[in-house]
Amino acid sequence: MSLSTSSNFNPVLSEALNKIGENRFVGTQILPVREVTTKVGEYPVFTTDQFDNNSSKERAAGSLFPRQDFSYGKQSYSAKQYALEGVLPDEDETKANDNGISDAAAAIAQKLQRDLMVGHELRVAAAISTGGLFTETDQTGGVMSGADAAKPIVSIQNAVQRLNSHGFYDDLKLIIEVSLFNEMLNTDDVRGIFNGNGEYTNRQVLLDAFGVSEIIICPTRYNSAQKGQTSSRSAIWEDNAYYVAQVSGGDFANGGFGRTLSYSPDGGVFTAETYRDEPIKSDILRVYNSVDESIINTHAAQKITTA
Repeated sequence: MSLSTSSNFNPVLSEALNKIGENRFVGTQILPVREVTTKVGEYPVFTTDQFDNNSSKERAAGSLFPRQDFSYGKQSYSAKQYALEGVLPDEDETKANDNGISDAAAAIAQKLQRDLMVGHELRVAAAISTGGLFTETDQTGGVMSGADAAKPIVSIQNAVQRLNSHGFYDDLKLIIEVSLFNEMLNTDDVRGIFNGNGEYTNRQVLLDAFGVSEIIICPTRYNSAQKGQTSSRSAIWEDNAYYVAQVSGGDFANGGFGRTLSYSPDGGVFTAETYRDEPIKSDILRVYNSVDESIINTHAAQKITTA
């Protein structure tokens, strides 16, 4: 008799998987998680003319209070479920135990988790790199590899000022691919704000110069080769552009340019289950999530190109 249709939530594996996700990938840092109560739904989208208006008026005694009308659009979301299963035969688990591997199931679950998170990382990268989505400005002085001419500091400062002009002041962050960040550190422009020897001394020096609260460095790579082919480690994040954006989590009222919308009844951010497939004498490990990587405010991010 097969028991393959009965699965059990595994809280230990689920907790371990969430910790791995936070430590090794940046997708949920860029588009923080927000729980939603329905798998498919809509949320309001306000245009910039709805904010920071000088609308208050002096009110005479006994008169009506001045009113302001609000208009907004709607944007829809649809959480999709992404899933993977792994097979742990009894013979392999016994062999693993004999070799001193105390929890083979957790090791397999971690591998599945990494594969699941690669998909999320790719979708976040695709969501923010969509052409024409944000205001795009060429980097002053040309590409970052031109170390003597590139001017990333003023480029980032100008992006911050443009965000300020739209009413975004808090939680402004620089999002940049790791090799591009390293090139930036070696430009004359950036080296000039370090100590007298041009040595990199303190990350806070950069934050103060740029006018941002954090730098999110994107290092993630994945195996883009087909199954059975030689591994090919490809970069997920674009290395010729970077972003300055308001990055906030939680309720939409907190601001921010995007969220990973997570529907818990269908898997949430990450869920792990185990079940028994008796005909093949194996434990089956299942990991899955139910998410939609959504850009909720295109005005809250600036893209700097030709970098």
